[in-house]
Amino acid sequence: MADLKAAYLFTGDDEVKIDQARKRLAARAESDGAMLEVLSGDACTPQSFATALTSPSLLPGHRIVLADGVENWRAADVGPAVDALEQLGQAGMDVTAVLICRKKPLKAIDGAVAAVGGELREFKPPSPREMPGWLQQQAEQLGVTLEPRAAQLMIELTGEPAKQATASRRYSPKRRLLSELQKLALMVGPGQAIAVEDVELCGSGEATSEIFALTDAAVGGDRDRAIRITEQLLAAGEPPPRIVAMLARSFGQAQSVAALVESGRGGEIAETLKMQPWLVNKIKDQASRRGGPALRAALVKIARLDSAVKGGSALDPQTELLTTVAAISG
Repeated sequence: MADLKAAYLFTGDDEVKIDQARKRLAARAESDGAMLEVLSGDACTPQSFATALTSPSLLPGHRIVLADGVENWRAADVGPAVDALEQLGQAGMDVTAVLICRKKPLKAIDGAVAAVGGELREFKPPSPREMPGWLQQQAEQLGVTLEPRAAQLMIELTGEPAKQATASRRYSPKRRLLSELQKLALMVGPGQAIAVEDVELCGSGEATSEIFALTDAAVGGDRDRAIRITEQLLAAGEPPPRIVAMLARSFGQAQSVAALVESGRGGEIAETLKMQPWLVNKIKDQASRRGGPALRAALVKIARLDSAVKGGSALDPQTELLTTVAAISG
């Protein structure tokens, strides 16, 4: 199989890039008529990998053996895999090894791949600062554009991959971001732009709808409803930092609107803050009922809350959140 090296070692915990690499590999195998054998989960052991790599095929053609989960291998057990890798390139070995290791690979594996002229590819996720730009690049590949503020809102709703680990790689925050982006791209259509309002209208599920209900109640001054929704969100397992981020965003919007109105620039809100008219009307109504000073005071409380839920308080995050929601909602 032309241009393929004897072995590839993919490292890093960027699941989206790993997904894309696997898809490209499968497409390459299909187009070239190669056989792709995937070992994952309990089936991905050094011994099973060695057996798959060295066993002669009954069918002609190139073979690709993919081991997904090499990070679980122990140094004491990798001997068979190392021996099998060292045989690559010998006469009659028409096979390519691909290993996916989401942690730092064992030296024995790294060395064996290098010894046969293999290639190491490191897949690091973007930093929190790089995430909005990464999302915008992904949007371009889907044939749409993503406004910067819309990208930031998507991250606030889903959680930053570098800060929010999940038990299952399948539902990592970055994967959810890409999934939501694909839905939004389908909703707005090719060549269109995804705005903040699109993200708000097509949020990620019931929890997102409840968070928007909470922010409406809190900014609007409905204390009882805001507390009730907060309790429901916490009972459903919603992480406090995500709720805090949305409260900060909504109160920040309302305060900005109030400031423009107070300065006599109420007619410039839509253009200055890049909001749709219907959203401007809603927030203007909320801001006029609460007033600029109350909104600014609420933002100070939310800033303190943000520090508290990230470990800056002796109280648990849930208690801090409920106390602050009560304080800022009327």
